[in-house]
Parts: sequence; structure tokens; C-alpha cells
Amino acid sequence: MSYHGPTPPPNEEPGAHQPGSYGWNPQSNTPYGGATQPAQYSPYGSPSPYAAVAQPGTMPLRPLTLGDYFSGLFATIRKSPGLFFGAALIFGSIAAVITATGEFFLLRSFGATMADPFATADQLFTAAGSIGFFGSILLSQLVLVVGQTFNWGMYSIMMGRGAINMKTSLSQGFRLLRGQWGKLVGLLALMVVAVIVIYLVIALLLVLVAAAVFAGGEPESGGAIAAAIFGFLLALVIPGIAAAFFAIRWHLVIPAMVIEDIGIFAALRRSWGLTRGYFWRTLGIVLLFGVILGIVSAVITGPLSFLGSFVLMSAGTEGQLHTSMLITNLIITAVSSLVGFIVTNMGLLISIMFYYDYRFRKEGLGIHFQQLVAQRANGSVADRFDTSGQQDSTSNDETDDLIPGRFAPAAATHPPQTNPYGHPPQQPGGGYPPTPYPPYSGPTGPADPSGPPQTPPNPPGPRV
Repeated sequence: MSYHGPTPPPNEEPGAHQPGSYGWNPQSNTPYGGATQPAQYSPYGSPSPYAAVAQPGTMPLRPLTLGDYFSGLFATIRKSPGLFFGAALIFGSIAAVITATGEFFLLRSFGATMADPFATADQLFTAAGSIGFFGSILLSQLVLVVGQTFNWGMYSIMMGRGAINMKTSLSQGFRLLRGQWGKLVGLLALMVVAVIVIYLVIALLLVLVAAAVFAGGEPESGGAIAAAIFGFLLALVIPGIAAAFFAIRWHLVIPAMVIEDIGIFAALRRSWGLTRGYFWRTLGIVLLFGVILGIVSAVITGPLSFLGSFVLMSAGTEGQLHTSMLITNLIITAVSSLVGFIVTNMGLLISIMFYYDYRFRKEGLGIHFQQLVAQRANGSVADRFDTSGQQDSTSNDETDDLIPGRFAPAAATHPPQTNPYGHPPQQPGGGYPPTPYPPYSGPTGPADPSGPPQTPPNPPGPRV
């Protein structure tokens, strides 16, 4: 052994030991298969179609944190503002006009008695005005519920497309919802039936508690009164807790039904499975954003009440007061209804993010989205509605009706088992440490003694 370091290897045939020449090739005169082909690299600055992108669109393609919910909410709105505000304005404006119309008829029925401080309730509320007012309230709420249900479906598609950096227009949102209208109406009817059942259960419990409390007459002692109050509270709270539990577990029904194109009951089972193990996390985030969006709505609509008060104070005569009160109430009612509906739609985006978050966590959907991003970078994503086979690969987002997440292969829900040292499970017959490559099973060379050696030569190294 040399005292100045290892002796360099002997002169060998060029190409015998080149970087990248893995294994022994018996058909080559060189021990390790000769020279290898140079690696092919993409030009500088060009995107690699197989590079994993952490966040190509409006949200990261990994399990989401609380901060990702905040950033993803506004990023989605900025990506497709036409669809978000357009759909909200369509249904919200209809509901606002209906509500304002009902209030107009109610205030008009008051007449001169509205300014009379000594007017009785019978003088203020007429039958026609009351029926028109309450009818308009019910109709406007129905429009809001229907609009919220359909917007929930369109926003589900919008958020998935935004996650892979695709914009969705208003007309495209309605087009992509094609085929889901009937299922959404059926789900809406099922929700109405569920609400009716909840109220019936509450009424039944109240009747049972009242029958138990007043069975021996009116309670007189303090303990009996406290027990009666506690019983009535339980009759109200227990159904509410049960309704909240099922509402959280079925919180992802509409995204699952629209994105995966499945039926109502299959979507109920799907939502139940996705939220398994994440009930308290979902409930906490829903309550947090409910409080935040409620404060935002109050901050926007609060100044309108003060503005209405100033307008009424500036009225001079009784006729001006009546006209000012009528116009001011109409404006405040319409704007408040519209703002409240838009803020509610922002809450829908949060509920949709739960769907993608839990699919990222349980199914590895983010990997499928990364593949879609890479395919779009190469222009190889086709319109799923086009059956002609002649679609232009350079189509933009407005004509590309891709729905990410639909028919995506689900990954394993459980990670592979590992030993205490973090290595994959050892295969039978393997050594330690485990190797990611199987043993060489190729040919060992010809049996002719005059041919190449039967085993690969040892690589050169330092001589001892």
C-alpha cells in the first residue's frame, strides 16, 4: 500500500466502468456493458412534465392546514371571480327582490298608522299585508336555499379546477353542472324532509316532557320547577346535538356527488367515510369560520342601519317620513340579503375544501392532481365531453371541461408497514440492510469456456 494514497487502477479498455452502466452485459466486450448513453436533460427554463409541484393553483396539493383554508378561500375567489360573484348575484338578487317586495307591501299596508305612536297591532297589521310579507319571506328563503345548493355544486367544480390552476367561467360552471340538477333537487327534498323530522322530534319530546311535568298538577317547589326547565332544555338540545353530528358527517355530500358523479345515497356513504376520524376537526373549523364570516357580514351591513337612521331624521313632513322609511327599508333589506348570501357562499368554499383535504389525506388525490398539471403542461389533457378524438390540445380553460378528481384512482388508505428502523418490510430471503432493487435475474453468460467470464469482474479499487 502506498503512503501517498491508494494506487490508481490499471489501464483498462475505455468504457469499462462508466457512470450509469449498471450491471454486467454478457454481449459486450467490456465487463460492464461499455459506454453509456449521455443523460437527456430538458432545456434550461422549460418545465419538466414529471416534476412534483407543491401548489400549482389555489391550494397546496397536500393535507391542508388552517392557514391553507384562509389562503385557499381568497385564492379561489380571485381565480374565478366571475363564477363566484355571478352565481351569488343571480340567486341572491332574486331573493333580495322578493324580500324587498314583501316588505314593501307590508309597509304600504300600514299607511298613515305607521307614524302613529298610539296605533294598535290590529291597525298596523292587515291581513293582506301580513300574508304578502310572510309569503315573500318564505319564497325568498326557498330561493336562497335552492341557490345555495346549486352554487355548492358549481363551486365544488370551480375549486378542483382552481387547484390545478384552471379558471372556470360562469357559463362553464353551469355547463359542468349538467347532469347533476336532478340529484341536487332530490338531495334538497331529502334535506327538507330531514328538517321536518327534526322539528317533529322536538315537538314530540316537548309534549312528553310537558306531560311528565304536569301529570300531578303544576310544579310548586323549586326543585320541581328546575327539573321541568331542565327537561324542556334537554328536549331542545338533544335533537340539536344529533342534527349537528349528522350535519358534520354528511357535510361533504354535495362535493362528493358532483365531483365523483355518484348518487345521493352513495354520496352520503362517501361523506361519512371521508369525515371518519375528522369530526372534531371539521366541527372546529366550521364554527371558527362561521364566527368570522358572521362578523364580516355584520361589519358590512351594520353601517346601513345608521345610514337609514340619518335619512329618517332628515325627513321633514309626515309624507316625506313615510316615503323615506319605505325606500330606506327596501334598500337596507335588499343589500343585507345580498351581502348575507355572498358571505354564506364564502362559507361553502370552506366546506368544499374539507372534501379535497380529506381526499389528499386518505387517497393521495394530490398526486393525481400533480399528474394533471404535468399533462396540461404538455397539452395532453382532453375534454371529457369530446368523443370525436379530434380535440385541439391547445384549448384554453374556457373550453376545457375537465373536472379534476372524477374517476381518479384511489390510493391505499393506509401507509405501508415499516419496521422500527423506518425501512420497508423485509422480503423473504433478503439481507440487511434492505435494498430497493431485486436481485439480478438475467442471463449469466454463455456456457462456452472460451467466451466471456461467467460472472462479472470485480470493480477496480485500491490495492493493498
